Parts: sequence; C-alpha cells; structure tokens
Amino acid sequence: MDDWYASNSRDWTPLGSGMITGHGGGVGPYAASYMVGLASGTILNGSVSADIRLTSHQTTGAGLVCRADRNWTFVAFYTAPENPGDDTTVARLGVFREGVLTPIAQLEEPVTLERGFNRFTLEFYSGQIRGEIRAGERTYELRASCAHIPFPGHVGLVKFYGAGVMARGWTAERTRIPFVTAAARRKEGQMFKYDVFLCHAAQTAEEVAGIAKMLADRGVSYWLDKEQITYGDRISEKIEEGLRGSHYVLPCISKYISESGWTRAEYGGILNAELSGDSTRIVVPLLLAEAETSDIPLLFRDKAWVTSTNKVEFDRFIDFLLSN
Repeated sequence: MDDWYASNSRDWTPLGSGMITGHGGGVGPYAASYMVGLASGTILNGSVSADIRLTSHQTTGAGLVCRADRNWTFVAFYTAPENPGDDTTVARLGVFREGVLTPIAQLEEPVTLERGFNRFTLEFYSGQIRGEIRAGERTYELRASCAHIPFPGHVGLVKFYGAGVMARGWTAERTRIPFVTAAARRKEGQMFKYDVFLCHAAQTAEEVAGIAKMLADRGVSYWLDKEQITYGDRISEKIEEGLRGSHYVLPCISKYISESGWTRAEYGGILNAELSGDSTRIVVPLLLAEAETSDIPLLFRDKAWVTSTNKVEFDRFIDFLLSN
C-alpha cells in the first residue's frame, strides 16, 4: 500500500500486475470510498485512465478522480444507475469538497457498460474537465467547466454504494497542452482536415519532410507547403486554408526561424488567438536536430515543446496527437 492512499484501507486491495480491487465499505450518503496513487505525485493538468469493471451493476457506481487530497476533496468522473435495478448507468462529473458532493454535469444519453472491463478516461486542464468511457464499440463523452479552483492533487479511483470494483491498465500523465475534444469541434462546426500544420524555414525543408513521413507512418495527417502548394496557387490563400483546417500548428524551430517572414506569419495568427483564450487551434514548438532552446521565439518560451531527435519523446507526442 506504500504507493497508494485509500480513504479506508479495508475497502481496497492493490494486487500484482497493476490490478486494483475495491470491495464493500464506503461512508456517507453515497457509501463512497476512493483510492489515489502516490507514485505519480500531484498533478495540476493531465489525464488518468483505467480499465474498470463493476462486479455488480445494480445500485453500484465507480469511476476516476483527479486533483484529490486525503481530506475527501477531489474531482470525480463516474457512472451510477439512475434507479436501483437499472441495466444502464448515468455518467456524471462532480466535485467533492471535504466529502460534500457538488454535481457539475450529467450525460443525457444513458451509458450501457459491458459486463467486462470498460475504459474510463478523465482529462483535466485548468477549469476544463473531460470524461470518456469506451464500452465495447461505443464511446461516451462528457465535458464541462469545473466549478472549483484548480489545484494540484493525486489521481485515482472512486466507488459508490459499497460497489465491488476491479481496475487495471492504470495510466496517469501530466500535460501543459489543452485538450480539444472531437465532440467540442463537432459542436462548433470545426472538424479538422489535418492533425498538424508544419511551418518551417526553407533551409530545413529536407529535415521537415522526414518528420512529415514519420507522422504519416503513424497515421497523423499533416499540411506541408511543398505538398499543398503548386504552380499558379495563391500562396497566402493556400496557407490560410491549411491553417484553418489544422488542429495543431507546429513551428519547426531552427536557427533560421527568426529570419523567415512566412514562418512567423503562419504561426503568428494562431498564437495570438490562443493567447486571447481561443484554444481551438494550438501552437506546439517542434525543435529540429540542430536547434537550441535559445532559438525558440520569446512568445513560445512558456509553452511545452517537443524535440524531433528524442525518439521516446517524439513517439509520446504522436500518441498525444492520435488520442486528441
């Protein structure tokens, strides 16, 4: 139990191979109990995922928590039946403050969980919270602004009504990049044609083409000038079209970037919109092979960046793109 903290240690048992079980117990009007992982430390912005199985579907509930302390204060994303005996459950987001629950949002569509494991994911960035459940072939999504001041905390699991729960496949990570969900883009009429827009100085065209190939090999779609602009095209119009159709804008950082007027024009508008609170499109600096951190433009210095030469880091970034 050294890597875990449970509100009641008798309610939870960490097993080998990352398996966690919860059984009976619980306190308060919801017979609730929670358990958080200590190994990952406290997280302000990030995500937590786990495969969760309810051993009984009747009058039970379970889910994930984030920004949790040891005094019953946390954000929860969970499911529970609307009425005893229901086969379907309701997905909810709520905030516990010292044990007092404040409901935040509820998914209108009932959630039908598989009898086996279902994948729960809880993402949190600033005051925005997103919960997702993958149950068989279905994916359910709930997103809301969270009515509490964000603070760093632990991530973990919660169960209600003395539920029996099994959890495995635990993952937790920090992020400095806001998430923009597919549902939110559909709501705003913004389905992006490209995952990323690659902007670069002319001197690095060959290196960036190699990066584009790596992205394509992993299934990430991209906009790149030499592939999208041809003879007779109006360059500014094609660039504008590419920017509007791209989710992430990747300025490829090199010692030449400050000399490239086109590159500054490409990322400048998106960066200004982001700094004004519009996170629909996001700028992520990408450091090329010969780049130094001092080459990063001043306006990017407080943004999380990724380097193309660190394979582990770059693969993790591609995983992030594919999941968003």
